[in-house]
Amino acid sequence: MVHPAHPKVINSLVTLVTPSYNQVRFLPETLAAVRDQDYPHIEHVVIDGGSTDGSVDILRTAENLRWISEPDRGQVHALNKGFAMASGEILAWLNSDDTFYPDTVSAAIRALEESGADLVYGDLEMVNEQGRIFKICYGIPFDLPTFLYGLDYIGQQTVFFRRELLQRAGELREDYQNAFDYELWLRFARHGRFHYDPRIRARIRVHSAAKSVAQRDVTLQENDRLRQEYWNDGGWPTFFQRQPWFLIPNYWYRLKRQFIARVVFAGQHCAG
Repeated sequence: MVHPAHPKVINSLVTLVTPSYNQVRFLPETLAAVRDQDYPHIEHVVIDGGSTDGSVDILRTAENLRWISEPDRGQVHALNKGFAMASGEILAWLNSDDTFYPDTVSAAIRALEESGADLVYGDLEMVNEQGRIFKICYGIPFDLPTFLYGLDYIGQQTVFFRRELLQRAGELREDYQNAFDYELWLRFARHGRFHYDPRIRARIRVHSAAKSVAQRDVTLQENDRLRQEYWNDGGWPTFFQRQPWFLIPNYWYRLKRQFIARVVFAGQHCAG
């Protein structure tokens, strides 16, 4: 049933923003993943940071694409520029080395329509440089303490949200270099309702130049910082912020997430 607070989203325009910089190796596959979607109402905006590797030549010849190429302050700045250009009522972003399934967008629209949520997400497949799957990161129904104290289980590539949610919460923060998406979900959680739907699937490419690999220490440091910033949202006493006491809620909620993903949703995942 559609939530009465929201209009219907079937046939709504979806804007997908792709930040890119010197990703000529993977950019064509990302563009094709958007172009091959079975949902007809898509606006694709690419914000290129002034690439010098041939990416701009690819963008020039691409069809049904809005793009700019100019120096920027990095990925977060590029995303904010892209969302400012967006015309769609539903928003998402797909990095220039990641991909969708052909029905990713239509699955997200169905999930938004049926749930009435402000944000939906699904399951994320991790692939290597050649595109082979080596791990699947299963989501779980949104639970704030598990998300905050345990593990960021929302795969960014599967996230679609209403424009009004971004307007209520504000743009992405440039003071977070790697964990900006985790921070945004925590801020979004203060302003809207999340819904998990395993029909939504996408792929993240893991390679040596990816920020999640090359700057893993930065990500871990920023995760610690944002947990301090949002600690009170989860309800645990501030005493447990300190080491080693933080290990108690952290381990507990990691185990809870694993149990839900593997036991509660195992049959559904395997059947799909």
